[in-house]
Formats: sequence, C-alpha cells, structure tokens
Amino acid sequence: MNRSLEYSSIKPNIPIILASGSESRKQMLEEAGIIFEVKVSSTNEDEIKNQIASLPFREQVIHLAKAKAESVSKEYPENIVIGGDQMCVLGEKVLHKPGSKNKAIESLKLLSNQTHFQHSGVCVYKNNDCIWKYSETVELKMHALNEIEINNYVEMENPIHAAGAYKFESLGCNLFSFVNGSSFTVRGMPLIPLLNALRELDIIDLK
Repeated sequence: MNRSLEYSSIKPNIPIILASGSESRKQMLEEAGIIFEVKVSSTNEDEIKNQIASLPFREQVIHLAKAKAESVSKEYPENIVIGGDQMCVLGEKVLHKPGSKNKAIESLKLLSNQTHFQHSGVCVYKNNDCIWKYSETVELKMHALNEIEINNYVEMENPIHAAGAYKFESLGCNLFSFVNGSSFTVRGMPLIPLLNALRELDIIDLK
C-alpha cells in the first residue's frame, strides 16, 4: 500500500492500482485520500506514439493511458486499474520530459511568453476492459522569462521529469500569467472527473 490506513484515508470497495510511475499522479491520489498500489506499466510508449501520431493530442493521451492500464489489468484483472498520460504541446511540437537541466532550460526558453497546452488523459480498467475514459486540455500562457529566471527556476526545482519542464504544483505556478483550466490536469491527471467516475462506479465512497 502507498498509504497507511489513516483516519483520513478512503479504502476503495475494489483494490485500486495506479499504472503509472508519475510522482505527480501518485501525489494527487494520496492527497485525495485514496488507498492504492503502484504497478508501473511495461508498455512500449514510443511504439504506440508512432502509431497514433496523426490523431489529435487529446485522443493520443487517451490511447496511451489505455495502453498502460490494459497491460497492468491483464496481470491484475480483479483490481481497478487507473492509467494516465500527459502531453505538453507548443503549436504542433510536443515538449517531452526534458531528462536533463540543459534540456529543461531549452524547453522553458521555447515556452517563455508563449501560449501552450497541457493535454491529460485518464482511464479506468477492470477485467482487462476499459470502463471509463476521459481527457481534458488546459491552456497556459507563460510570463516573458529572462535567462536568469529560467536558470534559477531549473536550479531550484530540477523539473527534469515534468512535461514542459515545470512543476505546476509548486514553484512552477509562478511562471504563468494565465491558466484556463484545472491545476490537476496541468499536473498530469484530471482528478475531479476521475474521482466522480470512481464514485459513480461504486469503487469509492465516504460511507
């Protein structure tokens, strides 16, 4: 389990698995009090991305989320499996997780004073079947950042594993002049629609 059975926790009616190694998605479910386990999918994402490259980004994130959840659901068919994916897009360019400080600086220079979009998809699987899926897009405008600000931010937060090279849940929110949409979606998962779905599917409740 990723959370101890604290007073504030919600024990699901069916065990939940998060099919993602994303610290941000894990953190959001923990903040919502959901008890779950993490099983990282072994899906070949690059292969899938090549196959779906012609689709709209909001559909691509659903396909990738489903692929991750399906691979884990095959191993744990009796569990509820949550899959998620996110794409940061500037124009038609996808800004992947930078992986290094130098690439993070490059990404932030591209985003400076520009409007871009965060597309986030999530799905729920049981018995190797997708029982719910959803995607959401947030529009963001970044401040005109100078080189010192960009370098300082990267040094302070080291956002090398974040889509777009910023962590919106912490210092990264200071980079923006305009955000149209949910902060949860910017962080990588449309949390409120997911919680609503889990409730409607009788997987979680406050009883």
